[in-house]
Amino acid sequence: MAAKHPTVVITGASGFLGSNLTTYFADKDWKVVALVRSPSKYTSTNNIRYEAFDLAKPFDDAVFKGADYLVHAAYIKFDREHPDAFQQNLEGTKRLLAASRKHKLKQNLFMSTMSAHEAGMSIYAKQKLAVESLFDQKNDTIFSSGLIIGNGGLVKQMADFMKTKGMVPLIGGGKQPLQVIGIYDLERLIELALTKGKSGKFTTANPTVYQYKEFYSSLGKHLDISLKFVPMPYFALATILGIADLLHVKLSASKENLDGLKFLVAVDNREDLERLGVAVDDLPTALSKTEGIAG
Repeated sequence: MAAKHPTVVITGASGFLGSNLTTYFADKDWKVVALVRSPSKYTSTNNIRYEAFDLAKPFDDAVFKGADYLVHAAYIKFDREHPDAFQQNLEGTKRLLAASRKHKLKQNLFMSTMSAHEAGMSIYAKQKLAVESLFDQKNDTIFSSGLIIGNGGLVKQMADFMKTKGMVPLIGGGKQPLQVIGIYDLERLIELALTKGKSGKFTTANPTVYQYKEFYSSLGKHLDISLKFVPMPYFALATILGIADLLHVKLSASKENLDGLKFLVAVDNREDLERLGVAVDDLPTALSKTEGIAG
């Protein structure tokens, strides 16, 4: 008798990371329950079943029936439309974990971020850190991820801006520390953590620490464009963003983004990677393996 392929429930399956994970596991013949707000926009397949889910609302926990694992990648962003995002993220995660326990899933994995630490000042960082506390690190898994290199998400936004403007605002001299991970490495680590029962908290990134200016230069080289760096002090940008917010002018950046950038930290995570038993690619290699971003 053929071995049964695992079933994984993925929240945030319409987002950059969630959609990539959905495809990754389906291609490996896993069964994927992809939780999205509007399942009618998607076509289910033999390996992927799209189900309605909103982190801010109660849901039918029957979608967990027969599942083996949960990967929680959904997140409600704090903004004018979601002033209660902090509490919604917490309560929504509590409902997910209750459903996981009820249906006896083997493991829960939460996608957090390296910006979620005690000194982090952004609402995003504080929310992620608060949600982390809901997970039992003796049995569950928390991935504190570096910047994900792939054809989507923040890196794609940066690349599109650079290709359009040919410049980069160099905030605070561009000396902020940055660690990265290719999305293909992150997918592999998530599968490994679930199938090998790797519980606890792990910083998932290449141990090399880059400065933001180095990152922009590497990305510009990958895109084959000549960049102009425009120095900008924190206080000047904070003033501009504050005025834009008061006038309800929508910009590509926000005070929230600035707070996140200002309080980035570097982490020596070599021991975490040793515990997982893997190595992950550095920035140049991850960029070279990323298709589409330069197109």
